Amino acid sequence: MTRTAVSALAVMVLLSAQLPTAVRVQAQDAGMGSGAGSASGSGPLFGSAPLGASTDTGFDGEAEDGVDPLGREDGVSPQGRSGTRGTISEIGPGAGEEAQALTATGRAQPVQPFSERLRAVQRRSALAGGGRIANTAYAGDTTRDEPRGMRVGSFLLYPELFTGLGWSDNRAGDANGDSGATYRLAPSLRVQSDWSRHSLGINFRGSYTGYPDSSLKADPNVSSDALLRLEVGERSEIDVSASYGLSMQDRGTAESAGGDQEIHTLGGGLALRRDLGIVGAELRGEVDATYYQGTNGAVANRDRDNALFTATLRVDGNTGATVTPFAEASLLARRYTDACNNLALCEDRDSSGYGLRAGLAFDNGGKISGDIAVGWRSETLDDARLARLEGMTVDGSLVWSPTRLTTVTALANTSFAPSSLAGTPGSVAYSGDLRLAHGFSDALSGEVGVGYTWRDYTGLVLTEQEARATTALTWALTSNVALQGRYTFRRFVSSNTGSSYNSNTIEAGLRFRH
Repeated sequence: MTRTAVSALAVMVLLSAQLPTAVRVQAQDAGMGSGAGSASGSGPLFGSAPLGASTDTGFDGEAEDGVDPLGREDGVSPQGRSGTRGTISEIGPGAGEEAQALTATGRAQPVQPFSERLRAVQRRSALAGGGRIANTAYAGDTTRDEPRGMRVGSFLLYPELFTGLGWSDNRAGDANGDSGATYRLAPSLRVQSDWSRHSLGINFRGSYTGYPDSSLKADPNVSSDALLRLEVGERSEIDVSASYGLSMQDRGTAESAGGDQEIHTLGGGLALRRDLGIVGAELRGEVDATYYQGTNGAVANRDRDNALFTATLRVDGNTGATVTPFAEASLLARRYTDACNNLALCEDRDSSGYGLRAGLAFDNGGKISGDIAVGWRSETLDDARLARLEGMTVDGSLVWSPTRLTTVTALANTSFAPSSLAGTPGSVAYSGDLRLAHGFSDALSGEVGVGYTWRDYTGLVLTEQEARATTALTWALTSNVALQGRYTFRRFVSSNTGSSYNSNTIEAGLRFRH
């Protein structure tokens, strides 16, 4: 693990452990929303006003004339809903958060917490159609220890720390993995601005999984991102985003080359949204760089280091209807850090390409919402000896609230990954998963989930499949401490002989949050 990652985790552990217990702080409703798809304080940028939205309640969160500003007709505590209002813990979808698929798609990473995933899916769905979601789905978490947060100036902070012990029958995550004990330390921090117009969201989640009495290198994981949303007049909005990620290459995949590889990702983006009447338009530019670092004696695969530059134009329907269409077109260029100057000795993997997508976003008022899109993406490599990296894309998300204490989320995703394997430009992976959470009481919640990924390497007879199932329970012991347990099964199948394996992992620990 790099010195930077170790320092980041240490800071988060100290912060989570030392933050004092404070009374619940009431926050101003006018600045609470993350502004997903709209500018807070001036109504939505595209589409109609949020369904089920109430009038401004003032600083203390109490509505006039005895009306409950949370709309709790069913008597559910506001902390049991996602994005409801009244305390600083209910500020809607977190700015900058990304929804992660249950299957790891070639990387070793822990399961994303259900509440975090729900916020990210809701934000993604809202942006897909250019509107706002009512955010009334059950957040999939215990309410006895719901995060109250703390105020630091005009920012709202939500620290959390999980410490747990576990056991796995395949700690390495490959065909030769052994069984044994594990431990995990996972700090996180969510920061949200409480501004009347603009918004800033920052999210950090770290994880450090160790293997005592083993020569295996510990698995670090960092996921951090930030989104600054600036309102420019009544019809325009500017988004500035940044992200950093750290993960380990899955030891079982063909890309690992038999050694431990850390994957560092850096991202940045700038987007301009404009309300044009019956449609909304977005012009977005993004840079996503990936760097590989060998650890535990492994040589770094520096020939895989690359940066992807993307420019996208998106048009959304702006009718306020339950179902709205959207379409987007992208131009992209990939450049490698180590350029190939002699085609007799290497392959020139720099590429250029395009992507087209069209789909629908839907929201019937918070009961069910999401988006679905299909399209085509193609990358043409500069080296004519390599085939195009292209294929059909299918992407979608879903939030369904069948009952007031049950929420279902689903994701479908298509990803393109370059490769340094000889004879292939890279791989196309299709992922899908389904996760369900249910609240049994204010102190007990549970979830189950299943996911599947199929990856195909262009130009090679090489495919990889991953199936994963997980189930978890959370029992809130006090207003700040909860006991969590999780079981995860994983099945990895590769067309490479001797690379397939199974793993079973069980983990239990304590979650501390404020």
